[in-house]
Amino acid sequence: MEQPGVSDAAVESWERVVEDMEATAAEYRDDGWEVVELHPGDVTALPPDHDRFGLDVLVGGDEFETVSEMVTDEGAAFDEFEVFRAVHAGHVFLVVAVEDAAREQVVLVPAYYGIKDAEETIEAVLEQGRFPIHIRPLTIEDVVTVEPSEPELLLPPTE
Repeated sequence: MEQPGVSDAAVESWERVVEDMEATAAEYRDDGWEVVELHPGDVTALPPDHDRFGLDVLVGGDEFETVSEMVTDEGAAFDEFEVFRAVHAGHVFLVVAVEDAAREQVVLVPAYYGIKDAEETIEAVLEQGRFPIHIRPLTIEDVVTVEPSEPELLLPPTE
């Protein structure tokens, strides 16, 4: 798969992230959880001067509706997070598991961003101590936002 401006190594890493998400989904399902796997069409690291600072994750309308209904359901508490992170070819690759442990429901959000392209975003995360993830369909008005309690897990590891 060739994409302009994206190295083959980055594309291969993204394919591994999707495979990891699928394996993680299978583990949750084996444990009896309801799982929603997202398949982003695009992910953008938004700088702090943007209307929505953080990661913007664009998904299909059906996936968005499912997540929106699940997360905004009365009594839902998607407040636990597992983050699986890798850094390769100048990119951070993530699978974020957003959990409602009481209901045994999880939304798996694969994401990525180029470290150089996201320098302002990374600096803002370090200053603000938060890294929101905005899940949305093509329309920019409809958004579901989740905020991991440990935003540093979404950043490149420090050496």
